[in-house]
Amino acid sequence: MAFFIGVILPYFTLAIFVGGMFYQLARLARVPLHLHWELFPYPESLGAQLGELVSEVVSLRSIYRHKRKLWGRSLLMHWGIYLQVFWLIMVLFGGRGYAWLGMVGGLACLSGALSLVLFRYVDPEMRRISTPADYLNLLLVGSVSLVALLTGFYFQEAAFQRYLWGILSFRPVPPSTGSFLLNLFLIQVFLLVLPFGRMAHFAAKYFTYHKVKWGEVRRHA
Repeated sequence: MAFFIGVILPYFTLAIFVGGMFYQLARLARVPLHLHWELFPYPESLGAQLGELVSEVVSLRSIYRHKRKLWGRSLLMHWGIYLQVFWLIMVLFGGRGYAWLGMVGGLACLSGALSLVLFRYVDPEMRRISTPADYLNLLLVGSVSLVALLTGFYFQEAAFQRYLWGILSFRPVPPSTGSFLLNLFLIQVFLLVLPFGRMAHFAAKYFTYHKVKWGEVRRHA
């Protein structure tokens, strides 16, 4: 089991994740434009457009404007994910002493995900439009952070770095502890599910803004 989860499954997971994301991007690129938005003013330069996208990703201001009850909860979960990804990058490139960053991210992600689950169930409007997949996705996100927090995964920076570089150099070594193996398994489950559900909505940001909202820029140019 350790060999399968630690050596074989990571390459399978990476292939499915990358293939799934390319599939989603290709599908979105072929979707007919259903609506022309006449939005003024609009960002005309590439720099201004990138700034608009980054601002939306960082602040989730669209949710703030249109569904404010969800905004704080969603922002907490998203920033928790961002911090954990940043922790992973720092660990990959040799950073040490960043366990606090992973823990803050894990706590934020767990709190945000559980709060969103509760809100979707309690709020009548959200409960009507929520599907079982919505709850399962949020519980999966929260579970990854919960298990990492309970097992002290963020403090295993040296072991995680060795493992990641082993995978990237095609010389993987199976994890030596059960807690490491459990965390690795949950992360891979998350990556396998990510491209094929609503959690892949981030892939639509480019099309939502550049193709739909800002399409008039190119047509009027």
